[in-house]
Amino acid sequence: MALQPRFTRIEKVLDYIHDNLDESIHVASLAEKSCWSRWQFQRVFGEATGLTVAQYIRELRLSKAAELLLSSKQRHLDIALHCGFDSEISFSRAFKHMFGCTPREYRLRGQRQGLRTPLQYRTEKPVAGDKPKAFTQIRIESRDAFQLHGVNGWIRGPFSSAPDFLERVPQLWDIIDKNVDNDAQPIGVIDTHYHPKNPGQMRYWAGFLNQPKNNYDTIHVPAQEYAVIPVHGKVVAVEQAVEWFIHRWLPESNYDGVSGYELEVYEPNYDPKSTQSYMEYWLPIKPR
Repeated sequence: MALQPRFTRIEKVLDYIHDNLDESIHVASLAEKSCWSRWQFQRVFGEATGLTVAQYIRELRLSKAAELLLSSKQRHLDIALHCGFDSEISFSRAFKHMFGCTPREYRLRGQRQGLRTPLQYRTEKPVAGDKPKAFTQIRIESRDAFQLHGVNGWIRGPFSSAPDFLERVPQLWDIIDKNVDNDAQPIGVIDTHYHPKNPGQMRYWAGFLNQPKNNYDTIHVPAQEYAVIPVHGKVVAVEQAVEWFIHRWLPESNYDGVSGYELEVYEPNYDPKSTQSYMEYWLPIKPR
């Protein structure tokens, strides 16, 4: 699908932002590059991305700084200046506001958490009835090990020669949904390791966080670093989002996918048929 003219304009602006994060960037100059007025540019940018221009630039700069804290031995002041801040004080204040800790604490913790990556345009046709954002931003997160009590079964995923996950997964959720509180957070776990006794299949777990074991089975999910894909709308949009991530985002990123446990993190009272629903798909990754 060819880019619509307005999205081509936004992509040009995004390219400029990504190439000049260490320089002063003003909304007025970005609007000039887009051929819109300042007000028009901010409105179109917000509609397409769900973010304000200032918020996007600030979060990218701080994410770049967070990566440098973990992957280099540069001083905090040098990182601040390299990422477009004029002082270490302003950098530390903005960093703590976004990540909830100081740059020093983030470096000592040694985990990628809350990193925003550059927006990318999604070219595929939306799921019928949905109106997703034209651009998607992947987040990088580390998650501690956890246990999940729930029900499980074998499924054939979207890349199988005979996929059945659209039928099997709802069946598993129907079993467990009747026995939990309304405010419990649902989470799906997909074990993508190779299973010689069930080649071509994956084990899917449906469960809720912080719920009693009762008579359910238990799975232990180890600590892992993830790429987080936001999915707005009906649950059938998940397949499309994951395919885009694997074929488009991952090859152009600084990360590799790894075998492990993929997560489906849903909001409480998630409605799989609603165009207003929101969930996140977490895929295990490692830096290249």
